[in-house]
Amino acid sequence: MRRVAAVCGAAVVFAAGTGGVASAGGGDDRVVLRPGDGIVFSAEPTPGWCSVAAVGHDDAGRLVAITAGHCYQTGSSPVWKVDEQHRGPIGTETDVASRGSVDQLGFPTDEIADYAVVVLDETRVRGSNTSVPNDRGERVVLESVAVVGEGELPAGTHCAAGRSTSVACATGDVRVDGNLMSSPLLMRPGDSGGPLVRAETGEWMGLSVGYRFPQTEISDDRQVPDTRFAAYQRADRILAEIDARDGIGSGFRLVDTP
Repeated sequence: MRRVAAVCGAAVVFAAGTGGVASAGGGDDRVVLRPGDGIVFSAEPTPGWCSVAAVGHDDAGRLVAITAGHCYQTGSSPVWKVDEQHRGPIGTETDVASRGSVDQLGFPTDEIADYAVVVLDETRVRGSNTSVPNDRGERVVLESVAVVGEGELPAGTHCAAGRSTSVACATGDVRVDGNLMSSPLLMRPGDSGGPLVRAETGEWMGLSVGYRFPQTEISDDRQVPDTRFAAYQRADRILAEIDARDGIGSGFRLVDTP
């Protein structure tokens, strides 16, 4: 994929303006669904929403989106894109979902995966791997899925995208504890389901599920508390579980169009 004006030669790019990204194909007037876009389960404007992590095709050729499982409604609810409800529903929930798990204080844990698969209507919507830019012109591009190990992950510059916060970036390590990743990129309500992306490679690392107290001790060399409160579940683990269910979303492949 050809990149434009990449930061560090990466998949966090600067748009020429902040008015969004033009649709490809000239006459294609379908709704465009991007990483970090908001989705709702009502045709009417509502105060709450969740965000999309990624859009791609499964091994049956269906266009699907992945979001947070704690946003899951009935398993068959129609789905609209935030601020474009007037254009009609763009897809439907499926029963391929897992609501996640929390501890006694309500903070997310890694015991149960947190994801939901939405099947999209390609006559109404097309997928994009590129987020809407923030007010600094930064946006994320999802190019692959990261496979990570336990412990401190030297992620370098990494960015999150969500409907409430837009795109936010930080530089430093990401902590991996089982299925959970911890980052200083604390997002806001409505960002649940949005992606965490490694900027230099465009690797989709995680899906936003909330926040928690850091699980690591104060570093001897920094002498400051760990401030990585944001919690994300690992994208590779989520896709592995979806594959194991062998249904809608299995064999997920990211779209490669902006």
